[in-house]
Parts: sequence; structure tokens; C-alpha cells
Amino acid sequence: MKSKILSCSALAIGVVLGAVSANAAVVGFNIGDVSVGYSDGYWDNHHQWHNWAHRNDASRFRAAHSNQYHGWRHDDRHHHN
Repeated sequence: MKSKILSCSALAIGVVLGAVSANAAVVGFNIGDVSVGYSDGYWDNHHQWHNWAHRNDASRFRAAHSNQYHGWRHDDRHHHN
């Protein structure tokens, strides 16, 4: 009886942990929410500023949307009119 309870408990814990890790992946970076990217971060579609959490995020965005990516800092006064 104890072994069945332990087995069910282990299974339930595994299901919960799996759901938590799946939700954590959804909360991460969404390339579709980037409006304009810069070397130091990006403006999202709601005009909120974000620093790139990972260099790979900037690289992925630049490769997919090179026309919306600028290779300078967003506050670089030499690139603003």
C-alpha cells in the first residue's frame, strides 16, 4: 500500500514539475513582440523598453528581421535625426 502511495505521489510531482517547466518556457522571449531592435535591447509592440536577456535573442531577431534591427545603442545620439 505504501509503495502505491509513493508511486502515485512521485507521478503527481512529476506532472506538476512538467507543467511548471512548460509554463516557464512560454514566459520567455517572444520574437514576435519586438517592434524595433537595437544592440542594447528592443522596443516591444506596446512601446516598452527591454534589454536583451540573452545575446542569442538579439542574434535571432537580427537574422529574422534585419530591416527592424539597428546595430547601435537605442540612445546613441549620432544615429537620431
